[in-house]
Amino acid sequence: MISRQTTLYLRVSEAKNLLAKDFNGKSDPYCVIKVDNVVIARTATVYKTLNPLWGEEFVLHMPSGFQNLSLYVYDADKVSGDDIIGTVSITKEMLNNQRNLKGLESWFPLQKANKDLEIQGEILLEYGIRTSEATGQSHFFVTVLEGRDLAPKDKTGYSDPYVSVTCFDETKVTSNQKKTRFPEWNETLEFLLPSDTTYTNMSIIVTVWDKDKLSSDDFMGQIHLTVEDVTHGTVKKWHAVARRPHVDALTVRRGSRIERGKIRLKLQLLEETVLPSSCYEPVETLFLEAIDEHKAPGLGMMLWELLEQERTIELSHMAGALVRFYLAKETVIEYLDKLMQRDVDNTEDPNTLFRGNTLGTKSIDQFMKILGVPYLQETLQPVIERIFNEKKTIELDPSRVNSVRRRHSLHRESEESFIHSSQDVVESYMSEVIDCITRSVSACPLALRIVLRNTYLRVRFKWSHETYEDTPYLAVSGFIFLRFFAPAILSPKLFALYDVHPNRKIHRTLTIMAKMTQTLGNLVTPQGCKEPWMEPVVPFMQSKMSAIRNFLEELVTINVEDVSPKSLVRQQSNDTVLQQGYLYLCHYHCHRLFRPIVLRKCYFCLTRAMLSYSKTPDESSEQTMVMVENICAVEMLDYGALGKSNMGQIIHKTPDNGTGIIYFQAKDVNELTGWISAIRKTCKYNSCRIDTFHPGVFKGDKWNCCHREQDVAPGCSQTYNGVVLGDWQDPLDVTLDAQIIYSQLLHGRDLLRKQQQDLRLQLTRESSHAAEEGDEKSKNLLTRLKLLSRILDVIEQMSMQHEAFKDG
Repeated sequence: MISRQTTLYLRVSEAKNLLAKDFNGKSDPYCVIKVDNVVIARTATVYKTLNPLWGEEFVLHMPSGFQNLSLYVYDADKVSGDDIIGTVSITKEMLNNQRNLKGLESWFPLQKANKDLEIQGEILLEYGIRTSEATGQSHFFVTVLEGRDLAPKDKTGYSDPYVSVTCFDETKVTSNQKKTRFPEWNETLEFLLPSDTTYTNMSIIVTVWDKDKLSSDDFMGQIHLTVEDVTHGTVKKWHAVARRPHVDALTVRRGSRIERGKIRLKLQLLEETVLPSSCYEPVETLFLEAIDEHKAPGLGMMLWELLEQERTIELSHMAGALVRFYLAKETVIEYLDKLMQRDVDNTEDPNTLFRGNTLGTKSIDQFMKILGVPYLQETLQPVIERIFNEKKTIELDPSRVNSVRRRHSLHRESEESFIHSSQDVVESYMSEVIDCITRSVSACPLALRIVLRNTYLRVRFKWSHETYEDTPYLAVSGFIFLRFFAPAILSPKLFALYDVHPNRKIHRTLTIMAKMTQTLGNLVTPQGCKEPWMEPVVPFMQSKMSAIRNFLEELVTINVEDVSPKSLVRQQSNDTVLQQGYLYLCHYHCHRLFRPIVLRKCYFCLTRAMLSYSKTPDESSEQTMVMVENICAVEMLDYGALGKSNMGQIIHKTPDNGTGIIYFQAKDVNELTGWISAIRKTCKYNSCRIDTFHPGVFKGDKWNCCHREQDVAPGCSQTYNGVVLGDWQDPLDVTLDAQIIYSQLLHGRDLLRKQQQDLRLQLTRESSHAAEEGDEKSKNLLTRLKLLSRILDVIEQMSMQHEAFKDG
């Protein structure tokens, strides 16, 4: 079965010269990300600035039919409500037309928000041309059947949609349907075609409107039908509504009157056509041979070099695809060992070992994140939660102290006293961090320990002289401290240690702690620091250095002879916690007159096998459990359904083979999307999946989303049609990763062909000058030529497979 996988990599970097919305001449900006007018995520709020720095990255697994990505920059205002500063709209067509294969990175000017850009949904039309046998006259007819997932234009979260159809300057309209995003019209409109009509100029415009009594009707989208669409006979088809053709240019002109600032974004859209799994056998065989020096010496080094240099995606994404591929094949330890050997062999100065970004270092990063996040949560999450809960003000830099004291009204405390108390607090936090880390060896995944041990042995073998006694430990520390613990402390949300980004105060605390963690990870007793203001904490770090060394020694001391590597590298067990936290469980009683909605705070926990919720996280609390294999769908609930934001629903099979719905509310859109994405990933291949659902509730005697009158009426919206956030818990999909790897090989095909041609010419010259048969240099050239030909053969095989499915 062929599938189309669409992934958007988005980095929201920063903004500059934003429009001031507050009386102090500043703003409190944050970004909201929408895909086809549906809110997917938001960034952190950066307070009191017109030049915010976000630096947030998102991996969005998109529905294949998506049309538009929008970013809205808001000013947070608790009193009067958040104000829109400006918006950026990027169409799928713009992303596909980019010449830079590595994506689009640029400053985008913010435009004034325009409701005409807030378009979403589809209309089911049946249309064609009929000719009367009696009169010979031709009619164009269109039956407007129904719509789904149209944009909410009213404050209720719904719209009152109707449709107008224009054909040869004649316009006819349907009736309007009240309070719904899923209208049903079933109305036919007919247009008499002039007898002298030439169909080549025929154009039909179908426009969806929201009926308003007190103001002009709101535009909800358009469909353009041309002569190629309209034929004699009948066509029945879903059409996505789109913007007016001129709306983008109009918006730019209107928005240019006021400078709203600019936002820097990086976007890369990857679309992969994934063939049936059996088609990828050549790629799988090639890359399994690459880590077996006995089968194909030198093949791996040639492939790693090609993928490192000739690629269209970020190095981290390339490394992630390879790590997931080898994880699925249970050979990731061997793969990482080969890359570590490559990096060690290519490094002359041990002081620069693993300091740069190579395919090897990025692969270790990805491996630690995929396999090590549960370990990281167990080790560091308690102290991170303590820091967020205590919200203490910390500053060690004297040049910053006065501004911090003013900001937090700490004038009574002297500068010296403030720095001293800050030192006590940060040392308390760091002491807990170091104690948790040094006691965590037994909790560290065995596969990660083996990879670090192999790295330690590779480095020790090359630099065996006693002068380099610390070099093997520095190599291990560089990964586990500098690339794992320190980044996790600095950005806890990115490593699933906390569900929100830190505010300015907490971020400063975490920054100081990350600096101290990096210093400790360098294994050098700090006699002096780059920043003089760090000097007061040097004695503390010196006191912890021996504990760090003992931890590293214990981490790499492991007997692997009796351990099967294949049993170590599975992604997670069924008991691994993928998502946990408090949500509001919503009990909805459709026949109650008073208090039909009751919200109860519950602790939800998701593993690969089960979703459970209880009053508290204590094991003694009574739990309600739903097996993951019984989950049919998880979707958002419309705001208009219950009049509440950030609502979701989990549709599942009950023990009596009926259908149950769990309604829940998250505190913000990030938490809602995070839970929906996590649950969707676990039940992606469930046999009980359903195709449609109701984004509303059964209220009174009908569903308030589509007004259907049976509680068992089929759903009006498609399931699994929204965006899924990518993260460390993405299930392994060896077929998709093999396709990504093949796509990058295909990009390097021309380079391989040139190298093949050059080698053949070189072999011809060498053979004519060789003094005797079996010349060593010629043998090496011939071996390299065979490896190149082997890779090119696989690329050609895969290319033919894709062509065959395309033609079929």
